[in-house]
Amino acid sequence: MHAPSSGSSNALNLAASVAGQFVPEGAADVVALFRRSCYVRYADGRHACIGDMSVGRGPLNALVDSLQLPTMDAQVTLSVAARWKPPPMPPNPQIDIGALEYAARQRVPREGFGCLIVGAHNSLSGHAQPALDAIERWLIGNALDDDAQMLIGLGPGLTPSGDDYLGGLLIALHALDRRPQAQGLWRWLKPRLKRTSAISAAHLAAAAAGEGHEALHGALQALASRSADWTRTLDAIAEVGHVSGWDALAGIAAVAKLA
Repeated sequence: MHAPSSGSSNALNLAASVAGQFVPEGAADVVALFRRSCYVRYADGRHACIGDMSVGRGPLNALVDSLQLPTMDAQVTLSVAARWKPPPMPPNPQIDIGALEYAARQRVPREGFGCLIVGAHNSLSGHAQPALDAIERWLIGNALDDDAQMLIGLGPGLTPSGDDYLGGLLIALHALDRRPQAQGLWRWLKPRLKRTSAISAAHLAAAAAGEGHEALHGALQALASRSADWTRTLDAIAEVGHVSGWDALAGIAAVAKLA
């Protein structure tokens, strides 16, 4: 719901029915507009994504019923009725990476890093191969080479493919009980975030705490299930950004293959 606030004629009071743990309440300025959502920036530099219910739950998402989007540069004041957190993984999960690879064979997009899930490549993954190789070596216990920096900010869009891939790595490392590696990756990544956008950096900070879009946590739950509905799971992944869901899922798969 929404209503005009006092002050500027384009200011709005927005009441989110549910929002992620990383969404502040209070006044913020609109800094990016999309068809179903907008990003806002708070005075302390934090960001949130305000969207309609179809955007889905996530650590930075505030979902508003019957949302009418504000204009660019407008000020909004956000309140939140309830908070969302992703569900915990089952204890001692048995990961079925083969089921994901089979289900994704005819579904991965041509763009981004989704192709990596099924062992395919495109021009972006070819360009990023030194960085992807560095990540693979690090996942099995080697030092993280400087080559991995190529992924930060790599690709078009507000959250580039390289960032989404790194976010998927962080979320999966937390979910699959490899938190020391997640913490090590974040220590390496945090001082390098100036290489990407502030909004993408905010998503990476949430991923460093183990949180991402609900579709990604749904995929993690499916990986731990012998009766997963992969059609429904991948439908949800495909709804996250342009190819952001697939890019992050590729990062999740890179960790899951070693589980």
